[in-house]
Amino acid sequence: MANEELITREDSGEEATQEPQHSYSYHRDPGYRPWLRTSAPRKPTPYEEILAMMARYVDYSVIASRVCFIFSVVFVSDFILPKTQHDVKIVGYTISNGGTRQIELSDGSVINVSKKAMRKLKGQLLTISRTRIFGVPYKITDKVNNTASVEISIYGNFIFGPIVLLITSLVGSVYPKGVEFRFNLGVASLVLALLNIAFLHVHKF
Repeated sequence: MANEELITREDSGEEATQEPQHSYSYHRDPGYRPWLRTSAPRKPTPYEEILAMMARYVDYSVIASRVCFIFSVVFVSDFILPKTQHDVKIVGYTISNGGTRQIELSDGSVINVSKKAMRKLKGQLLTISRTRIFGVPYKITDKVNNTASVEISIYGNFIFGPIVLLITSLVGSVYPKGVEFRFNLGVASLVLALLNIAFLHVHKF
């Protein structure tokens, strides 16, 4: 009996020291042996990389929004300040590259005018009302007080430019949350500011 007990204990010890058997079939590629895989750090997605870039530069975007807001306030001031009056004479008419009618004035400037404005104005002597800061033509008056607005200008058909710039830059300057939102507002404000600079000269083209 003692010998049988010893043999049983030895058999039990051998079984206890045996390596655990995995149910996975053998394959040369370590990828098919999960217990040998190492946990590698997760690579960020492209969207996460973009968000990280935005977080690095969001402060600059906010500064850009504030600068553009100041620029938009200058536009508002230019629009509401009293206009300056300039007496000029029409020296010629031409067609712009864009197909609009233009009047050439004695002071060397050129103004796009609509057909409606051309029909209203009589004679060659005109008074041009210009904005005080940027000198944008706003209204044309002839000597018999026929008045026509300069429609093809930043304060005419393109008035949406300064308005959208004012709203976008204001929100980008004061909104406190959202990295992506504030970054995009800063970029949008810069693009709108450049467009408005182009709109300042649209009455010439």
